[in-house]
Amino acid sequence: MRPRSLEDCFVEFRRDIAIPGSAGVCDVGWFREFLVRHGGLKTLALPGREPQILGGVEAVQCYHFSQFLEWYLPAKRDASAGQIEEARVTLRRFNEWLLEAQAIEPEVFEENLESILGEDLSGGLEASPAEPGDDDESDEHAGFSIPVEQDFYVPGEYASTLSGEFTLTKVQKGILYGTLPGGGDEIGPILVDRTVSSGHRVGDRVHLSLGRAGGHWNLLSEGRRRE
Repeated sequence: MRPRSLEDCFVEFRRDIAIPGSAGVCDVGWFREFLVRHGGLKTLALPGREPQILGGVEAVQCYHFSQFLEWYLPAKRDASAGQIEEARVTLRRFNEWLLEAQAIEPEVFEENLESILGEDLSGGLEASPAEPGDDDESDEHAGFSIPVEQDFYVPGEYASTLSGEFTLTKVQKGILYGTLPGGGDEIGPILVDRTVSSGHRVGDRVHLSLGRAGGHWNLLSEGRRRE
């Protein structure tokens, strides 16, 4: 029988895949914490109890896995490279368990796996991988005079959405920051695929459509224009 809710999935996974002495990353506790605080999922908070995630496993989108590994663990948990790889192994286990429990379809399993493994299965976007340090060179040969419009994430239920031409103020691996015309506060972090962030530099002007999820923004679509 399929697990009834996402919370059931976490409980049953911990029961079925016991890791002696594990805590935090190893037992998917930090992943659940990320979903509650930054995943944009609906939760129920009762007095004296930790928030409970509402809804089924379909609330977890494939990009949640990469955001957890590439942004939340290093930026919010100061996780070491070893802890991040340990978490990657655990998420692979969790994804396999979801498929075996018939909680997700094979197509969703494959999408989740690509997100968990990152660049290893990124396909056409990485058909000609650049050598370390070659980001700027590949950027200059990317046909920058031609506008590009591409959807990266399927929008879910966001607290708010925002669209406009941003001037990028910070560019990090998988994360952008920017401001809109007329000044105002810096907007970010904007979580993006690493292939997106590697193609931009501080000062670039780019049209972004964003959805707010917890304390960050998800990229919905991006159209690049450089002067």
